[in-house]
Amino acid sequence: MSLYQTLYKDCLAYIDSYWDKIILKPEKKKINRHIIDIPHNFVVPNDKKFRFIFYWDTFFIFRGLVGTRHEWLIKEMVENFLYLYNRYHFIPNFNAPASMGRSQPPFLTSMILDAYDVLSRNPPLEIKLKNAVSNILNQKSAEKIWLENAIEIAIREYSNVWIDRQNVYHHSVENYNLSRYGDRDLGYSHSSELESGWDFTSRFYNRCDEFLPIDLNIYLYKYEKHFAKAHRILGKDDLAKDWEKKARIRQKQIQKLMWNEKTGFFYDYNYVTKRQSNFLSLAGFTPLWTGLASFKQAKRMVKMLPFFETEHGLTITDKGSLAPQIDLSKVPLRYRLAINSILKPKQWDYPNIWPPLEYLTVIGLLRYGFTKDATRIMEKSIKTQAKIFRKNHTFFEKMDGITGDQPKDYHYPNQKGFGWTNAIFYRYIKLLEELKSGKEIYKTPHPKEPPYEFNIFH
Repeated sequence: MSLYQTLYKDCLAYIDSYWDKIILKPEKKKINRHIIDIPHNFVVPNDKKFRFIFYWDTFFIFRGLVGTRHEWLIKEMVENFLYLYNRYHFIPNFNAPASMGRSQPPFLTSMILDAYDVLSRNPPLEIKLKNAVSNILNQKSAEKIWLENAIEIAIREYSNVWIDRQNVYHHSVENYNLSRYGDRDLGYSHSSELESGWDFTSRFYNRCDEFLPIDLNIYLYKYEKHFAKAHRILGKDDLAKDWEKKARIRQKQIQKLMWNEKTGFFYDYNYVTKRQSNFLSLAGFTPLWTGLASFKQAKRMVKMLPFFETEHGLTITDKGSLAPQIDLSKVPLRYRLAINSILKPKQWDYPNIWPPLEYLTVIGLLRYGFTKDATRIMEKSIKTQAKIFRKNHTFFEKMDGITGDQPKDYHYPNQKGFGWTNAIFYRYIKLLEELKSGKEIYKTPHPKEPPYEFNIFH
């Protein structure tokens, strides 16, 4: 047992036991009008409020399933998302009628490749039988056939939901080759912010539909790179080159509109006002996660960590980007409600720490060789999360980056459990073990300068 496993034995035991509470079987007997039925076993964020599958939550939850006795669930969850796309021609925020007007940050290709990795390492019986037949007939392996079918659906999601302007979503913004968050009602700001996953934040100034978000376009860049990777696995090099070209076009636009040479960071871009935002958020670190940034840019970006880092980890936004307090008593009454809705504290703002974006930042730091920074942040996080767990006997959806405890309630009560927090705690432990063991975490040979490709799961 490693040092980390010894120090956090109680936390890891809780995490392992909690999966049994949030891995559910599909309902086949009764009709529930509040749930969209799905065909396979599924995992939900917690056992209280969030008893649905959530699109982007699931990617982060997978970080806690790979390599465990529960990793069989990954393929089934991906197939649930493929089912939802085939049925509704988009993947809803969560599997309920209430979310049918919006999707969520797109992570389907990452989850497909997670599933392909699991299938390749430890195929279930039906895959083994199909592979036996394939070998006899000298055909493609069953896991490659599965990958090919899954990627074809992901390409349709990419094109029909996030790119095609003829679609009802209107996510793609004309003349920019970039996308925004929207909804089926032509991008009302409230629903767009729900779709962003950042519900709610000061980052978009209550006008989310006017922005080309840095993180969304990084996720779509990741799709394009993943399509290229999948096609190379499948021996379709010409198609891979086409997707690599699309990725380069998006990369060029992101660099042009969202990189700020003066501050050395990436920002959202308001296509209505034609101005780059100056709001600092962890979304600006996502280009490190995908390897889009140059090493020169990465070295400048790391200097921005002090704007976010506390003794407990990374806050989701910079305190200095928030609006100053205003004495509303001096403002005419009829304007106060609108002003207050913009200025009031929101849960995706400083001082809260949200595991998903902190995790993407940590992986980005590792990708560019900033292992000391990544290690420091992970160790702060697990130390504080363990303290919270030992006090409350549970983990929480997010935490307060100043107090190192559960945050106050915002527009819904603070949630216990919690899928992505548990998973990322577990993954941090695994990453720290790899780093401390001295194992080569990068694929070799690698380029002289980062970004590097990983030799370990991340």
